[in-house]
Amino acid sequence: MMHATTAKYYWVFLLFGTSLAHGSESRTIEIPTNKAGEVRVSEIVARVAEASGVAFEPPAADLTLSTQGFAGPLTRTLIADALGPDVTIAFRPGAMVIAIDERNLVLEKRNAWLGRLKTLADRAGEAARKRRSYGMHALKSFRANDATRPTVCLIHGLNSSSAGFVHVVPLLEEAGYGIVVYDYPFNRRLDESCAAFTRDWAAFRRDTQDRLPWSIVAHSMGALLARALIEVDATWAHDLSSLIMIAPVNQGSQLAKVQTVMQISKGLKAINGKDATKAMLSLSDGLGQAAEDMLPGSRFLNALNSRRRRAGVPYHILAGDRGFLTREGREQLEGRLELVVRNAGVFGRLTKAATADLPDLLDELTDGKGDGCIAVARTRLEGVADHVTIHANHVELVRGPMLYPDPGPVACMPIVLQWLKADREKETGPDK
Repeated sequence: MMHATTAKYYWVFLLFGTSLAHGSESRTIEIPTNKAGEVRVSEIVARVAEASGVAFEPPAADLTLSTQGFAGPLTRTLIADALGPDVTIAFRPGAMVIAIDERNLVLEKRNAWLGRLKTLADRAGEAARKRRSYGMHALKSFRANDATRPTVCLIHGLNSSSAGFVHVVPLLEEAGYGIVVYDYPFNRRLDESCAAFTRDWAAFRRDTQDRLPWSIVAHSMGALLARALIEVDATWAHDLSSLIMIAPVNQGSQLAKVQTVMQISKGLKAINGKDATKAMLSLSDGLGQAAEDMLPGSRFLNALNSRRRRAGVPYHILAGDRGFLTREGREQLEGRLELVVRNAGVFGRLTKAATADLPDLLDELTDGKGDGCIAVARTRLEGVADHVTIHANHVELVRGPMLYPDPGPVACMPIVLQWLKADREKETGPDK
């Protein structure tokens, strides 16, 4: 039986021109997908090489691409662009199917196939190598087991990387902290990202033989990875002396709905700009799966929030309430919507149903209610009393370099340094 999600998009794939070549002159290659609907590029290379009679080693640095949802057509376009016009690609439940006209599998065309396979393998290899930047990275300030230079681990959020802390790092180092940053593909399912963070955390501390507890400073979605580390498994509770969450998405965000659209646009832009490697890297990282997990009431958030806070670990939350929509502007929008609902009969009722989440969305955008991405109320977490709100937007809180290239005053730092100092002094006594 076709999986519900697969069935939902199957006809979309057909509309995108994924019909198979048929007839006795067509050779078809079925490449299985994993449970997540992803196909391995190395398997594509190996199977096409076998069919075309070309001796070619698949890329050692492997990559997986999704065949499901809106990612499917982008994956098809990337593979077809590399393998050329002699192939037709379609998706079936559990498989990618490549059809090749037998007339194009003759000896005279082997050099052409060799070049195409090399193109696909090179793109996948380069994208896979770029993924090696993910994981724990110690900056020069880090010193294992150095009580005079306590370690702070920084975890970024959605649509970001550790580079987003470029203005935060020097201020922490000036205050005497050693820094470790964590990078991860922010579009993957959060269960997967949380598990990866826990593995990388354990491996890094084991490899460095660091036994002193660290502090974590996490921005936005990064706070969910940090919470999962200590709330899912008690093993790591003693590894943490402080958890500081800046604009955390503890109760979700309605704005997460636009993430998938953004990623589709990003992938299309990369393909149209002939940057296939960038597009392949983007697709291999996922296409908005984490955003689904960040929607209010998601299975992931319900499961994580049902857990108890970890006893003995000080939790702190810093939120911002500088929104991009004035209260007056919000009232005007709501007034216009109400007018439409009141005067449009059955269509008005449909409009009201379709915009049921609008108040929550407007809270995220409205000055005094949210930081432009997350409503203050949704940053709160049961069992955490230390919650501070300042007048700053979501990016301004850490002064992300995309919007704030100059160092300037980093809004979060006075409070973050205060919390780090207070938690440290609880363990070691007042600094001298």
